[in-house]
This record gives sequence, structure tokens and C-alpha cells, in this order.
Amino acid sequence: MASAESQEKKKLSKAEKKAARKQAKSQHLLLKHDGIATSETPTKFLLIGNGGLLNGIQQELLAPLFKHYGQVEEIVMLPGKPYSFVCYREIDRAIKAHDNLQGYVLRDGLGPTNIRMYLSYVTQVPKNSINCENLPAGLILIEDFIDQSLERELLESITWEDGSATCESQSAQQSLKHRRVKHHGYEFLYSTNNIDKDNPMPDGMPALFGQVIDDIMATGHVQCRPDQLTINQYQPGQGIPPHIDTHSAFEDAIIALSLGSQVLMEFSHPDGRHIPVLLPPRSLVIMTGEARYLWSHGITPRKGDIVPSATTDTKGGLTLMPRSVRTSLTFRAIRREPCKCDYPSRCDSQQNQTIVKATQEHNPSASLPTSEQEAAVLEQTHVHQVYDRIAEHFSDTRHKPWPRVAEFLNKLAPGSVVMDVGCGNGKYLGVNRSLYTIGCDRSQHLVDICRQRQFQAFTSDALELPVRSASVDACICIAVIHHFSTQARREKAVQEIVRILNSGGQALIYVWAVEQERNKKKSNYLKDSKTSDKVQIANNGATDCEQEAVDTNLETERRNGNACLQNPETDSSISNQNSKATVNESHSITASPSNVGCSDTSQDCCKSKGTADGKDVPDIERRNEVGEKGVRVPQGNNLQTTDTTLPVHKNRTQFVQPDLLVPWHLKIKKDTGQGSPSKDLTAQNEAAQSVVYHRYYHVFKEGELEKLCLCVGDTEVVSSYYDQGNWCVVFKKK
Repeated sequence: MASAESQEKKKLSKAEKKAARKQAKSQHLLLKHDGIATSETPTKFLLIGNGGLLNGIQQELLAPLFKHYGQVEEIVMLPGKPYSFVCYREIDRAIKAHDNLQGYVLRDGLGPTNIRMYLSYVTQVPKNSINCENLPAGLILIEDFIDQSLERELLESITWEDGSATCESQSAQQSLKHRRVKHHGYEFLYSTNNIDKDNPMPDGMPALFGQVIDDIMATGHVQCRPDQLTINQYQPGQGIPPHIDTHSAFEDAIIALSLGSQVLMEFSHPDGRHIPVLLPPRSLVIMTGEARYLWSHGITPRKGDIVPSATTDTKGGLTLMPRSVRTSLTFRAIRREPCKCDYPSRCDSQQNQTIVKATQEHNPSASLPTSEQEAAVLEQTHVHQVYDRIAEHFSDTRHKPWPRVAEFLNKLAPGSVVMDVGCGNGKYLGVNRSLYTIGCDRSQHLVDICRQRQFQAFTSDALELPVRSASVDACICIAVIHHFSTQARREKAVQEIVRILNSGGQALIYVWAVEQERNKKKSNYLKDSKTSDKVQIANNGATDCEQEAVDTNLETERRNGNACLQNPETDSSISNQNSKATVNESHSITASPSNVGCSDTSQDCCKSKGTADGKDVPDIERRNEVGEKGVRVPQGNNLQTTDTTLPVHKNRTQFVQPDLLVPWHLKIKKDTGQGSPSKDLTAQNEAAQSVVYHRYYHVFKEGELEKLCLCVGDTEVVSSYYDQGNWCVVFKKK
């Protein structure tokens, strides 16, 4: 009977069982993560389960509770842990706290949730995890830069009237998760991470902020007087992604004044170093030199920060400090000249110079040729050499045959011998297996691809086909003729097709059309301008003659992962560093640090075409944004240029003249075979990521292709039609 009563007394209540489980769990976590075991014997060190920073508990909440039972030497709170430690001077004080606070409910009734503490004894306590690193080089932090009176005056002077922002500002606020933003002096354009230096805001800099700028200059840490101010208002839980202020936009010092609340700003170095810096209210942080140009800075979106505790008797431990509404005043000086800092791997100005140099090396601008020699040089530079470099990725984007070309092939009699002049990667060579189809292309690399796909193909120039006269029953020549730069050379290419045809044999020719809108219906080339952001990768891979199949081919292109082709018009940056490459009006090419151009790195992958692979090319012209001005340079040794320069076509716009240069933006894949590259890339290494090439085109007007086919003699036009931005002719040899 006594034994039964004893067993009854040993039974634990439901609450006690739960407390025991919670206590065991906290002990297990402590042993697992910090290697500290709990002790059954009382010590002066207490483990507070459920009382850590991870639970949202502040040191200021724990200190008065435990101090009530004796002198506390230290409270240790570790980032990301659901427990903390209390160190008493005497063991008996720790025992008293243990017995009285076991199961104590923190924030009882105050929410957001009640938290019950579970206490255990431990034999040792880990050290406070406080980052004692020095500030990043060039970073200057001045606490209490202004007094509370001026802080209040500044905050009251900022108005946030609805509708006061411009459309650009409103869209920027949306992209920044709706945080409020205002500008003075010059508007910062979040779409480009830059400013319009030639378009100052009409109201200038308000006088009160001008006084703050005077005080900033008086510190002696800033060389260029700020003339641009961006005001951001952050609600608790809002932040800003890690970024570096655009080098080309602003001078050396980036200055931020914090009003209303503290925040933890995190600085990151390319080598992996990470330094959090607490910005108290009314503090001024000045980023110069390395801190401005090399280190990225950002604010993690959260409602509180782990910071050193202000409690005097806890030896500078950590605590959780809730954020309140913070207003940031960012002062910057507009840069008028390109940046020449010592950090080219992060500098858009210096990388832009690299891409301009690389592009000019591969894309010397040109004029219309006035002789056969000039024409050959132009096509060698702006057709053959370009496809030599882009052939591999070019082939990756050619998959689905164009419907009306396939229709032409499928109507031919079984057993017919067919020549595909400019066969590219051979996508038409297998359309109709009942035909004996042979391809030729100037690109040896594309011919090799055809052979890998078990097609018959050989290398050849369309101006001199190594084929017996009157030996083929039909011929196709898709997107090739428009790459010849003179009327005589275009006629010669058609003459070669006529020569190899049997009497009665038919040929189909496609060329790009001047008219990209017909019968009030725009071609897919123009239509795609509305959806370029959604299909940038696919569109880079399609061709102008392929426009009819673009919509159905988009998913195919995505699956084939043509991510190496960049469309500068649709790239968003990012912080983007966002990465937007363009060719400006002076024909200089720019890019963000994350997408810079350089000399090509592909190895003679294609002997492209004055004929051949022009076949699949045209659609690319609609894919890349460029400036409207052309420039000219000598096209060969001792050759004179003409007065008429070739313009660079602007993406997705109507053609204004028949002869032009069309860009191909090629992003080179990084070589990952040599191990991980240094994070602090040099300009030379980063420059090897992308490049822009320009290809020559002669776009045809209505009726021009028919006349070309008839003028060579012995031909009869069977039909002609317009197919999604292309002029097409089927002719028969008499």
C-alpha cells in the first residue's frame, strides 16, 4: 500500500511533463550546437531555454527579472539561438533564481505570443558573439551628427503628398516594395540605377538640406559638394538589397544621415568578409574609397536588429532592438567625367571602356562599298567574321523549320535532288526524307553540326558553288542573299542557283523585308516589342524569316536554354546590378558590372556567310537595341571610305534605309573548369563575359526580289509572297 502511494506521488502532471520535455529539448540543442552539457549539480550559470534572440527576447527584458534574485555578472545572448545564459556571482543566488523562475511566462498577455522559460544549470558559458572587426576601409561613422531638434525639423519638412511623385518615381516605389522615396537636385532613376545629368529638377535643393550639406562639408571628409539628395522612408520590416552606388553616376563620397530609428547596415567585401555596422539615429555615415567603390552595402528586411546591449551591468552583451520608422537622407555629388577609381572590377565606367574597345575591334563600322574589293572586305568583316564567332550559339537557336519552306519541300516529287544553299545547322535537310537533300554553308563549324546530325553537307561560298550545272531539281536559299552588299553580288548569288538547277527546276528564296507592317498588320518583329521582357531569350534565338513560328517556338527556345544571348533592351538591372547593355547614340557600348562585354572567346566556330548561314540570321536584328547613328572606319588596307555610312539599326523599329548593321549580343559562358575564380574579378576577367557583334544586311523592298530573280535570265517567277516580315519568291528555270 505504501509502495502504491509512493508511485502515485512520483507521477508528473501534464504541465510538468511538458516542462520536462521542453527542458530536455533546450539541453539537447545546447549540447548539439555549442558543445555545452547541463549539470544536475547547481552552478552559478543558468541556461534560459526559450529565452534567446531567436525567440524575440530582449536582454532588457531578462536583466531586471534575474537581477531581482542577486548580482548578475553577465547575460549572454547568441545570434540565432533560442536560449541565453545568466551568470551570477554566487551559486546560491543562481539556485534561488532557478527555483523561482522555472516555467516563468515572459510577455504574459503582451504578445505576440507568451513564452515560458525553462532553466537548467551549466558548467560553462560561451562568449558573447560580438563582431569586433574594424569598419571597412574608407567608412566614416559620426554619431549624433545632428541634435534632436534639427532631426525633428528635417522630418517635419518632408512632405509625402499622394500623387506628388512622377510616373518614374511611382514605378520605382513599386519596385522597392512601396517604400516612400523623394528626390531633390536630380531624380535617381531606379530603372537604370543612374541619373539624367542634363535634367536637374526645377526646385533645386531646399535650404534646410543645404544647411546640412554645409555641415557635411565642414567635416573635411567630403571633397565634392553633394548636389543630389534621395530621401527614403523605411517601415519596420523593409530593407534594401546589397548594392554599390553606380560609379559613373556619383563622385567618391556616398553620405547617409539616419533619422528616427537605428538600423544595422551590412557591408560585404568580394573576398567574403562581412561587417555589420549599427547606424544610430542622427548618425552620419560617409562611404569613401574602398567602402564606396568595392564594398556592397544593404539592409536586411526585418523588424529588429541584434545589437550590443546598452544595459550597464551586462558587459556589452547582445540584445534585440526593434526597428521603428526610419528616414534616410542620402547625399551624393553628380559625376561629370568617367570614373577612374582603383577598383575596375566594380566600375561600370572602366568596364564600358573595355566593352567599347572589344566591340570596335570586332565591329569596325563601315560604309557602303564602292568597289568589289570594298564589298568583299565589308562582308568578311560584318558577315563572315561575325558568324565565325557566334555560330555555336546561333545554331543552338535554330530548331523548327519555317512552315512555308517546309511546304515547298514537301510538294517536291520523291527522289528529287535538292540543294540548300546556306543550310546553317541543317534544319531543312531532314524535312522530307523522300528527297535527296544536300546542304552547303560557308561555316565549317555549322557544316560539322550538319554531319553530326547525319546530314550531307559541305563547305562552300554561295558566289561559287562547286556543283555541276543543271544537276539539281530544286534549291532553297533562306536568309542568305540579303548579306551581299552590292547589287552585282546579289545577282551573282542568284545566277549560281539558276546555273545548278535542271531545266524546269524550282528555287525558293527568302530575304528580309523593309516593310515590317503590311495591310495594317505588324510583323512579329514589331509585335514582339510589347513582350520583349517575357521572351528575351527566345527572341534572341529566332530569325526574321522565322517570325511566323516565333510564338509557337518560344517554349522550345526556353527549353534549349539559349541563355548565352543577351538582349540589352530587356535586361533589367539590376542592382541590379542589373545588367543592361546598350549601344548609345555615339556608338559606344555600355554595360553594368554584371554584364560586361569583351573580345570574343569562341574559336573559329563558323566561317560564316556572305551566303550560307545568313539563312537563319535575320530575326536577330529585331532582338537587340542599338543606337541610330553609324560611324565609319577604313574597311581594308589603304581603302577610302565613302560619305554614306552604314547605320546601326534600332531594335523593333521600322527600317529607314535598306543597308544597315544589325547587332548580335553574345554573352560568353564563364569557364568553370579551372576552379572557382576570385570574387574580386579584374576588369580583364569580367570583360570576357559578353560582346556585341554587328552584321551587314540589305533589306528588300516590295518587288525588288522578283526583279533580281528575273534580271539574271532563264527564269520565270512562279509565285511571290510576304511572310511575316520577309519577301519570298519561287522561280523556275526555263
